[in-house]
Amino acid sequence: MRKILFAAAGAMALVASATSANAASIITGPTPTSLTPPASALFGAVLSGTAGATTAINDNFTFNVAGGPALADSQVSTILLGGSQNVNFTSITLDGIYAFVKTSIGDAPETWAMMSPALLNNGSHTINVMGTLFGSTGAYSGTINVQAPVPEAKTWMMMLLGFGAMGFAIRRRRHPVLAQIA
Repeated sequence: MRKILFAAAGAMALVASATSANAASIITGPTPTSLTPPASALFGAVLSGTAGATTAINDNFTFNVAGGPALADSQVSTILLGGSQNVNFTSITLDGIYAFVKTSIGDAPETWAMMSPALLNNGSHTINVMGTLFGSTGAYSGTINVQAPVPEAKTWMMMLLGFGAMGFAIRRRRHPVLAQIA
């Protein structure tokens, strides 16, 4: 449902910018711009270029993380306009560190996703989308999801061992005291 609404908004924006002869990106999002875990945001662009030409894409989407560190994952997909895919991605990164990889195959819309969640601190973060627009129109959309980090298995193991050691120490101290009283 979100993709349909996003595609409709993008198509309206594309019609409004159809008179432009130069390559242009109408960037939307992310919405909302500030994310407190757990939260999600949508972002994307409607692209216009010159018919029969290729145009380079280099779009940046900035958002803020608030409320402590967060685990983030994201996905970006092309939107088919007029039944054709005119956008090919070459690189998508989060903060220039976390790389996305292509997950789609065949004639499906091109989709790139993060293979593992990124740990983000409070503050500003940027998703950079690079690629090529073939022809006069194209569009893509994406989502960013942030969640509160969950302790790793070894952290849980250390906590359980600590509780077990405290219980053992309390139980061990109790026996000699009871023996002296009896």
